[in-house]
Amino acid sequence: MASQLTRSRLAALCAALLPGLALAALPATATAVGGQKMTPPRAIHVVRVSSSSFTVRARGSAKAKRYQLWASTTRSDLYVRNLGRAKTVSSKHPTLTVRGLPYTSKPYYYRLAAWNGPHHQFSPLINAVGLRPAVPSRVDVGDRDGGLALSWHSGPATGFSVEQATDPSMSQHVQRYRLRGKDTTFTPYGVAPGTTYYFRIRALNGSTPSGYTSPIGATDTASGQAVRVMTYNVLEAYYDGRREGSGHVSPWSQRVHGVVKLIRQADPDVIAIQEAAAWTAGVKGPRQVDSLVHHLGGTYALAHTEIPPTQHHYFRTGVYVLYKKADYKAVGAGNHWGIGDNRWAAYQTLENRTSGARFLFVSPHLSVGAGLKYDKQREAETQSLLRQADAYAAHDNLPIVFGGDFNSDNDHWHPLNAPAKVMRQARVDDAFDVAQRRTNARFNSANDYYRKPPAFGYHLDYIYVSPGIAVRSWKLIIDLRHGRFVGVIPSDHNPIVANIVIPYRS
Repeated sequence: MASQLTRSRLAALCAALLPGLALAALPATATAVGGQKMTPPRAIHVVRVSSSSFTVRARGSAKAKRYQLWASTTRSDLYVRNLGRAKTVSSKHPTLTVRGLPYTSKPYYYRLAAWNGPHHQFSPLINAVGLRPAVPSRVDVGDRDGGLALSWHSGPATGFSVEQATDPSMSQHVQRYRLRGKDTTFTPYGVAPGTTYYFRIRALNGSTPSGYTSPIGATDTASGQAVRVMTYNVLEAYYDGRREGSGHVSPWSQRVHGVVKLIRQADPDVIAIQEAAAWTAGVKGPRQVDSLVHHLGGTYALAHTEIPPTQHHYFRTGVYVLYKKADYKAVGAGNHWGIGDNRWAAYQTLENRTSGARFLFVSPHLSVGAGLKYDKQREAETQSLLRQADAYAAHDNLPIVFGGDFNSDNDHWHPLNAPAKVMRQARVDDAFDVAQRRTNARFNSANDYYRKPPAFGYHLDYIYVSPGIAVRSWKLIIDLRHGRFVGVIPSDHNPIVANIVIPYRS
């Protein structure tokens, strides 16, 4: 059981959000001045932005003699009762500039009012703008594990835009990629071996871009193998019958059919499985993962990453690797690493039977718990995971794919999203951040066994890829009717799937 979003936390989140939403939508009421109604400022838009200022222009209001603009990085400061907290400027004209703002990657919220003596009208909505970020620096492009990969350095930003072309003037065969988050490594997809490509990058702060870097070129030397990877925490059968979310957890004998349905729907080549060590028919009976493989009908093989119950000194980690037998084969012996705190990561090198493309696939499950103590614990676990994976992959220069339950996200229950921080520092990309297509991103990856699954966009389950691996798309797999689960809920987690491209040389 790795879920972190409980009923009380959902209630707290709703309580925190709803007041702001209600106040932000309050309409302004027209005031009569000299027999004519004074109208609120309209058609408000930002016309200029720098790293420390922004300029707002509005349509003039009837009877207005003066305009006032407020700005703050705290949205509630723009509620009428809190305006004294915000930075403010005024002008006789409906074009106003607020200067001297400290740069931040947080949005600056702003609101405008029109005045005539004591009479005033507020703009009905609170808008937001990002200050202009600095241009990225130290851009590099080259082969990483056989694939073309970009890297750069940047100040605070909310994302990046990468532009690709086949000429240094950036005018031929142009393609643009939009990246969210703080990842400063990116591998393009669809590039042709032997072709020289040019790239330039700009930082984004919300919708405000920096200038572009100078173009930098490189020639791709590798082919690409498309692979669909999944990570799925199937919920340990030990929790069967336990009160959770909207009811009691159904027995695995019923849940397994829903798990199989979602796997078949996604049709992944490789699957990272977590929480599947429980016995399903008495001690030393089939493990949960064995039951899953059986119900999948022979399509998937289970990598040998632990000593099975049929052998002496058997050991169960709860984390496993499944792969399509017809398309992939295991290379060498799989195994598992201890990553601290009695947590494990299963691993197996896999090879495509047709192309020969190889990669190391790793299935970890990190500690569960909210607060800084557990964030620090997961930080150490992720560092251990990376050290061991990098050392293992270095022997054969293998690209690495991590799929697992990392039990952390950028929410107020996690002061430090430690796994994301460690991966970013190692220049390992989160598939969600660099994917150009995302599906069902609004749903939490942990559904907490609620009939109506949480949809705050929190993700505890991740697919990470090393530089040189491109990510085409990211998808959360969920089967709902009218926004609700019907029948048996398969797990308290939803599976995540990414379509990636593994580099290889024939």
